[in-house]
Amino acid sequence: MIIDFHTHCFNDALAPKAMQNLMQGSLYPPHSDGTLGGLKASMKRAGIDVSVVCNIATNPRQTKSVNDWAVESNGDGIVSFGSIHPDFADFKSEIERLKKCGIKGIKFHPDYQGFAVNDKRVYPLYEAIAREDLTMIFHCGHDLVLRENYMCSPKMFADFAGDFCGAKIVGAHLGGQGMTDDVFEYVVGKNVFVDTSFGFKFLSHRKIDEFIDRHGRDKILFGTDAPWQEQKTEVEEMRSFVSDRQTLEMIFYKNAERLLK
Repeated sequence: MIIDFHTHCFNDALAPKAMQNLMQGSLYPPHSDGTLGGLKASMKRAGIDVSVVCNIATNPRQTKSVNDWAVESNGDGIVSFGSIHPDFADFKSEIERLKKCGIKGIKFHPDYQGFAVNDKRVYPLYEAIAREDLTMIFHCGHDLVLRENYMCSPKMFADFAGDFCGAKIVGAHLGGQGMTDDVFEYVVGKNVFVDTSFGFKFLSHRKIDEFIDRHGRDKILFGTDAPWQEQKTEVEEMRSFVSDRQTLEMIFYKNAERLLK
């Protein structure tokens, strides 16, 4: 089995505009049209059984509609995560609704949502999500478009995670895309999950082995960030990066199964 813990897609009506906006200034061209159908076709080519879709509400008004789409698209090989914008007022009721609808987690993108991951004002939202035993996944480090300042650096992410020991927390992109030194200093070895999207592919085999050894193979999740990376290629690369079968199985699906129950 293979579970891709980090993908994106949009409903058919929104996909063209959303993809056009995301491609402006992006360092990486997409590998599909950004629709749910495009993702499922990519999964079939890659031999991926389940994809976690990371939806993002970029403003408070979008929260309910984004979550409606998450509920609608959830199932049939898709584990769709919801999104709560930190400025959305009635977040407790929305979290309860998502839980009742079978949503397993919440995606945050501090850069797109305009907040620092370790800002204490957001902690009541995190606490409410943790109480419902939902997973929180955060974009960490660089993004498709380069910025001067990032709202979720490895250190900021580690500071926040240290305040929420026991919560289900995932740092996307190994906990800091394009910030390898800081990832090894602040994130590696901490009690958080990380996904491999835009991560292992930029490390040497020696560094990958060091990362697995120091962080723990039980806290690493396979992720591609599709459509911004080709899922089939990412699966093939992961098999070349990790030679130990048990470790590969844990990264490919066992850790995700445990996290998602």
